[in-house]
Amino acid sequence: MSPRADPRRGLAGRAPRPRHWGVACAALVVLALSAADCRDASGPAGSPVPGMSAGALRQGGDSVITLPGNSAAASLALAPDGTLWVAERAVGGVARIAPSGTITQHRLSERGGGEVSGIARAGDGTVWFTTIMQIGRLHPDGRITRADFGYPEYPEGITVGPDGAAWFTTLDPAIGRADATTGQPSIMAVLPSTIEVPADSITTGPDQAVWFSQVATEPGGSDGIGRVSIDGTYTSWPLPPGTAPHYITAGPDGALWFTQRGGIGRITVRGEVSSFPVPQAELPNCIAPGPEGTVWFTTATKVGRLAPSGKVTLWSVPGAVELSALVAVPGGRFWLADSKADVVRRFSPPR
Repeated sequence: MSPRADPRRGLAGRAPRPRHWGVACAALVVLALSAADCRDASGPAGSPVPGMSAGALRQGGDSVITLPGNSAAASLALAPDGTLWVAERAVGGVARIAPSGTITQHRLSERGGGEVSGIARAGDGTVWFTTIMQIGRLHPDGRITRADFGYPEYPEGITVGPDGAAWFTTLDPAIGRADATTGQPSIMAVLPSTIEVPADSITTGPDQAVWFSQVATEPGGSDGIGRVSIDGTYTSWPLPPGTAPHYITAGPDGALWFTQRGGIGRITVRGEVSSFPVPQAELPNCIAPGPEGTVWFTTATKVGRLAPSGKVTLWSVPGAVELSALVAVPGGRFWLADSKADVVRRFSPPR
């Protein structure tokens, strides 16, 4: 099996992201015959896990909140009211953390279930997510609906696009779109077979398009940044070999910012690229815009700030094991997901 067709593959130079491959293989047998039959199915999976009482799972005030069940917190999404949504890779669910600290876990049924990897919140309160071969929605009333989307597409990263629909990356590789009304997914742009799109590497840009990272996997491929407009037009800009771009976000300055091997990259909507190195011992992971024109990122155990001047500052996060996501909170704070410690952490950078 080639690297781009293997769901266990990792970004060159990085440890592979854990996969429930046994679940995926079993699901292939069931879903391969119905991959083209996109259906929206709801069921008891939308019911919250009982026994999650307010504050019962909080530790150290608001600084650390433990997620039950070895959940392997992955992506984060923050609602305007302060509610935090967490993709729970290991337990196959979506957790809701209220501003009070109350945790509600929405577990998926076994039908086509498995790890939840990408997550994005729409303006109407719907939370979109990806699982093994499915695009799902957690509705404001707690219902979960899912649409099958079979191998080899294998949806991963997801974002709410400029048209209000959910746009997602696939393993094959391609860029897909799930309709905001029906939830039905479809492929919008098939990408070159010589690249892969790393998981969690898609964002909505300021120009009515979605942007994503792409990494060469075969001879003739090129590391780069890709763009797909809402009509499905694909454009890409090459990066130097070995750049290995990964997480990407729309920055505070109208450009796109991304993590790469050895630093942080920036690309304008016109394709102008620049780079900012970070200390060699630190491998940037997630990235998010912050206050006052800054860009913030994580390493395995630290949080970094890239100032408009290009200055990089790093802070250690006590107790961190593997920081897997971050999202900015109004007021200059951040939520951090720690996939190996099964917690989310509130981080307030020193002034």
